[in-house]
Amino acid sequence: MTAIADDPAASLIDPPKTMAAAVSYLRVSTREQAEKGGTDEGFSIPAQREATRRKAEQLGAGIVEEFVDAGASAKSSDRPELMRMIQYVKANKVAYCIVHKVDRLARNRADDVSIHLALQQCGVMLVSASENIDETPSGMLLHGIMSTIAEFYSRNLATEVSKGMTQKAIGGGTNGRAPIGYLNVRKRDELGREVRTIELDPERAPMIEWAFKAYASGNWSVSQLHDELTSRGLRSLPTPKRPAKPLAVSTIHRLLTNPYYKGDVIYRGTRYKGNHPALVPAEVWYQVQSVLTAHQCAVEATQVHGHYLKGTIHCGQCGSRLIVSNAKNRHGNVYCYFVCSGRHSKRTDCTRQAMLIEDVEKLIEDYYTRVQITPAQQDALSGMLHHEFDRLMAAETEELERLTTNRDRLESEQNRLMQAHYADAIPLSVLKREQDRIVAELDQVTRRIDAHFGDYADARAHLDDALGLLANCADIYRRCDDTNRRLCNQAFFTKVFIDEDNELRVEHNRPFQMLLDPQVNANALTWAADANKARTSTNVPVGKGSSLVRGVELRGFEPLAFSLRTRRATNCATAPSADRTITPGLAGRGIGGTAYAQV
Repeated sequence: MTAIADDPAASLIDPPKTMAAAVSYLRVSTREQAEKGGTDEGFSIPAQREATRRKAEQLGAGIVEEFVDAGASAKSSDRPELMRMIQYVKANKVAYCIVHKVDRLARNRADDVSIHLALQQCGVMLVSASENIDETPSGMLLHGIMSTIAEFYSRNLATEVSKGMTQKAIGGGTNGRAPIGYLNVRKRDELGREVRTIELDPERAPMIEWAFKAYASGNWSVSQLHDELTSRGLRSLPTPKRPAKPLAVSTIHRLLTNPYYKGDVIYRGTRYKGNHPALVPAEVWYQVQSVLTAHQCAVEATQVHGHYLKGTIHCGQCGSRLIVSNAKNRHGNVYCYFVCSGRHSKRTDCTRQAMLIEDVEKLIEDYYTRVQITPAQQDALSGMLHHEFDRLMAAETEELERLTTNRDRLESEQNRLMQAHYADAIPLSVLKREQDRIVAELDQVTRRIDAHFGDYADARAHLDDALGLLANCADIYRRCDDTNRRLCNQAFFTKVFIDEDNELRVEHNRPFQMLLDPQVNANALTWAADANKARTSTNVPVGKGSSLVRGVELRGFEPLAFSLRTRRATNCATAPSADRTITPGLAGRGIGGTAYAQV
């Protein structure tokens, strides 16, 4: 019996044909439990193994396979050995799945039901070695009760632990391991009780203090500070599993931003005054944050893009971004290419060949030439869309009249209240209460009326800007410098895919996706033809009284990013960047709302 309990393999047998086959599932929640006592499996797993083996003997079954999740929480069903067990019972004929307790399998009802259902579908009966659980009605009832108790225990334990940690943080205590420069210390008080406290690390604390003061001077970068601390011998605290080693640059950066060093404790986003000794004065810590912010702003200000098409163009084969790669031949000549980042990093099986950057630039320029609309198309689209706006406005006339009537009624009621107060018919308190109510209702009605007109006005203006850009997009793009070409591409496209045969597949931003739709353009030409006929004959109604923009929602065409990029791009439509400058606002509005500004 002892030999079987000590040797895991001894509990696995090759059952005779008359004996039912069973599998066992063993689990402990933490790695510490799995290694308790200095053994490979701790104490809990051998005890569970012995209990499941005895249960298998009682059932007249033999355990043919054992699955052990050591250090895996039952809060999630995504456990490697549990998943392997489910696959095993699907592929092999197994009669029983034996666990020590139901809570070893799952600690919430949803996972318990899904795991139990998976076992049932494979013809496997779930059996508990310490609970009377089986497929009988009473066994199923007990299963449900024990599963609910396990879920309650798990949730209640988490709540109590969280409550205790919150209370500890409020009292200034440190939850978990203190950062480098401090030591977690356990002591005994005069009554023999264990007291856990935080003390300064005599070896590392002086180096951390120096690092804060040095960086606060503004003469050091994080990288330089890292090199100096490494040369001074700063190492992480060793653990039973990991030896001491130099800190990473990212660790130094996190260290400099940690308010723990000035005496604060942060728990769940809330700051508390800590009981531990502050390693640096508060003014030094705040000076360090100012230097970090200044360095970050300097990095962002000097950051440049390698090419204005980066981030816009993608590989048509695998969808990865195209990145810039410089190749030098044996004569020292440098050639610039766009290469697939998926192939370059070997993340995909893409075979897309590199493309010369000037060839890709030419493809994008040619695309703008193909999609640039003619003045006739611009007039047709503009007329049809404005007709659609007018139709939508007319459809909401009744609502607008109701709002206007309500506004007039509230203003009249407000005047009558004032007259009644002047005639001493109502006291001041009643007047104030009623005036507050009327003002609130009047403000709401006024906002709705303004929004009624404002939404349509903004949408009209943005669509006019977009049409103006489409009518001049090729000329604008050809005259722009690299910075404004990037803005044009961001306004027009979300992604541009370049296929192997150098064909472009384009995902347009709104509203260009709608404005370049062939069906919408055909509808616009139809509407324009009808409009021309209506000028000479009253028998053909313009637009035929129905929406010609099929499947297009006219609301929501006013994203601020689109408006800014579009207007900044169209501002340089008439001159090269060397002679003209972009103005963020509209200096003047021409045909289709296109703005031009010249210095």
